[in-house]
Amino acid sequence: MNIFLDSTIFFDAIDPKKHIFTILQHAKNDGHQLVTSLTVYGEIVWVCQRDKRPNDIHNILELINQLNVQCSIPNIQLRECCKCLDKMDKQNWVGFSDRTHLAYSTAYGDDFFVTSEKNLLHFPLDSNKCRRCEKKTKIISPEELKTVLNS
Repeated sequence: MNIFLDSTIFFDAIDPKKHIFTILQHAKNDGHQLVTSLTVYGEIVWVCQRDKRPNDIHNILELINQLNVQCSIPNIQLRECCKCLDKMDKQNWVGFSDRTHLAYSTAYGDDFFVTSEKNLLHFPLDSNKCRRCEKKTKIISPEELKTVLNS
């Protein structure tokens, strides 16, 4: 199973009070592939620089190495997924960068897109009628991921 991690998950995972790291470690130990995208990396750096949190960059990079998180790079399908999600989101439920992260996940056919971003959790990806998306990515919270892993 491929599990895409949104930028919010990385920040949550370095916060010991949230226990997200344990869930991600469980997923890795069960043989699931954790993935993210170049745009998520960019957002992490941008947030850490904006909020003057240089230690978080180091902690997140260490986490990425520990969990062997793979990085998705642009592919041919990504452009189509970006266009499709932009058309779908005419009400601007989510921000442009969040749609781009989601487009990476759908372009690569990941099984799950894990986020703690409230607007993304309610994004109606299920209603996507794009014929190019053969495999549906499901948007879930870290708590839902824990349930999936335990079932």
